Amino acid sequence: MKRRRQERGIRTLILPLVVVAAILLRSVPACQAADAPLVPPPKPRPFTLLSPEHIDLSVYGGGYASADYAMTEQGLQISQSITKNIGIVGRVTGYQLYIHDSFDNPLNPGTSHQSRLNFGRLQAGLDFHLSETTYAAILGGGDVGDSNAATVEGDFATWFLPKSAHPLNFAASSIYNTENKVLSSEVDLRAVAYATASCTVLVGGGGAIYAAGFVHGVLGQGGPIVGVYWPRWNLGFEVQSGYGSAKEYGEITLYKEFRWTE
Repeated sequence: MKRRRQERGIRTLILPLVVVAAILLRSVPACQAADAPLVPPPKPRPFTLLSPEHIDLSVYGGGYASADYAMTEQGLQISQSITKNIGIVGRVTGYQLYIHDSFDNPLNPGTSHQSRLNFGRLQAGLDFHLSETTYAAILGGGDVGDSNAATVEGDFATWFLPKSAHPLNFAASSIYNTENKVLSSEVDLRAVAYATASCTVLVGGGGAIYAAGFVHGVLGQGGPIVGVYWPRWNLGFEVQSGYGSAKEYGEITLYKEFRWTE
């Protein structure tokens, strides 16, 4: 299943760099005195408290359908900067799981079959901006509702060739669930296929791997990805379809991002 693409969601790098450069150039005075050379301000160190601070909010939702089960999700993620490179992050996601008659309960295998399960996942942790194009996060938390699991999750995303016409984005995520003892991992690779001032189109492929717990051996799935992102609105969506252990599947993800400076 695909989720939380909001804390690693899809961004174009070319347009923000151009906007920042334009703002910086306009802020430089037209004339500088000969005895007052322009000196750039010192960059904040990794462990220096950031001022002004930034707050980012991502709202997301989506759905997944396969031959064995289907799922819908809605959630939000909020992050608060502490230093230039470190921030705190919190995430709340609600899930609705629809299970077909022939499929066991994936949350707690061996229990009585239920056609629908509802649960929420609460997580918090730290995120790390390792560079302008590389992001990582470590989160922990627990579930409420029809799931009582504790979870540990790690996320990573980076951009390659950010100044080229077709930057590449690599994203990976792993989460361990203590109730069913399954380790779920996702890996995606996307490229900017088309970009203008109004929208960016990304294409690529990705998949998921499941191991341990009630999974016998290793299971997985994968397929192509197509997404569209509108920089002006910080709004995007993504669709994926493919084949794997759950046979044919399809999913869609939508997200909206907000940013404030304190």
